[in-house]
Amino acid sequence: MDNIIVSDEPEALVPPRLDPLVKRLFVGIAFSALGSGLTMPFLYVYLAEMRGISTSTVGLLFAWMGLLGFVGSPLGGTLIDRFGPRPVMIVGLTAEAIGVASLALVQNTWHAFLVSSFITLGTVGLYPASTAMLTRLVPEEAREKVYGFQFMLLNAGLGVGGVVSGLMISTSDVTSFQRLYLVDALSYVVYIAVILSLPRGTGAMARREAEEEIGPQPGWREVLRDRTLVRVVAMSVVVITFGYAQFEAGFAAYTVDVAGVPAKSLGWAFGANTAAIVLGQLVTLRLIKGRRRTSMLALCAAIWSLSWAVIASSDAVDGATSVLLVVVGLGLFGLGETLWAPVAPAIINDLATEELRGRYNALQGMTWTVAMIVGPALAGLLIGNGLAHVWVACTVGGTAVGALLFLNLRRHLTDAQDGVEAEVTLAA
Repeated sequence: MDNIIVSDEPEALVPPRLDPLVKRLFVGIAFSALGSGLTMPFLYVYLAEMRGISTSTVGLLFAWMGLLGFVGSPLGGTLIDRFGPRPVMIVGLTAEAIGVASLALVQNTWHAFLVSSFITLGTVGLYPASTAMLTRLVPEEAREKVYGFQFMLLNAGLGVGGVVSGLMISTSDVTSFQRLYLVDALSYVVYIAVILSLPRGTGAMARREAEEEIGPQPGWREVLRDRTLVRVVAMSVVVITFGYAQFEAGFAAYTVDVAGVPAKSLGWAFGANTAAIVLGQLVTLRLIKGRRRTSMLALCAAIWSLSWAVIASSDAVDGATSVLLVVVGLGLFGLGETLWAPVAPAIINDLATEELRGRYNALQGMTWTVAMIVGPALAGLLIGNGLAHVWVACTVGGTAVGALLFLNLRRHLTDAQDGVEAEVTLAA
């Protein structure tokens, strides 16, 4: 660890000292996060309000993107293991840049479906490729810090981008949205330039001895036979479906339509969430050091359960108190995210073998895809049919159950996989 962090300050309160290639990669990540922050919060508004696509059709479009991502993810993982993460990232970022720029030209429903399909299929390997590259560029003991710092950087970029775009757009001027998509596309061009500047083979699996390369190579069959991995993925689906996926969908529907919180006040809640992540991530990294990863994931799920309970209580009060509960609740949710971001990928990558690292990360990425399909559908079904109290029970209870599941996961991991170094006793 000494070659990663050298500082007189408390170890995890400063960002890790990184390999120059990792620093360069983070520059690209920061630009793409800033660009995504400009457009991500307003895709629904752009399609529904500016292009006249019906609300139900936009919902179907989002579900279609999730389904395509789920179907295409195995291919992305296979390509990473076959060719390495660098070429997969170049292709994915090129597709993202072209696709995002094309969104500015969307005029009708079939345009929207065509462009969104191109973006989704073109980028199926992008996130697992970047995770695989980071994993191979840093020592094993530094992974949690790097994953956490990456998450903090992403959220800082998304937060700044969201603030800037809020000042730039006007619902009476479609060109203001088009400019945002073009700027977002340029941010991916910068990221592509960063990846192209990395030496060929960066992040690729180290060449094995010739005799090891002879014979059939492992594939998805071996991945799915890893029962511990399947357990982690199944538990992740539960927690993300009732946790993060509701943050993306059910949160706004409940707070605005059920609790009566003014929509414009949600900006404060999202701001609290981003602030909790950006300000709390490095502190959280110090908290998790030396502690069991399963305990940290259980704590994350418990915090998410508490945050949904706080948000749900906004329906019981009025005015500023209701807004305050929503802001505090989403801020708490952000603290939980700072635990999930460094720990969850660390478990996956400690379980993975080098030749299957791309597939392992792709399968973990599919948990988000599944959750983002099921979660919004569940929220729409329950809240849309006047069953908000059932939705609250699902979010609070589902994440609480997830906390118990992660505590039970401990017995299926080695101490090393669970983030606990074996103690070494020296003879006197």
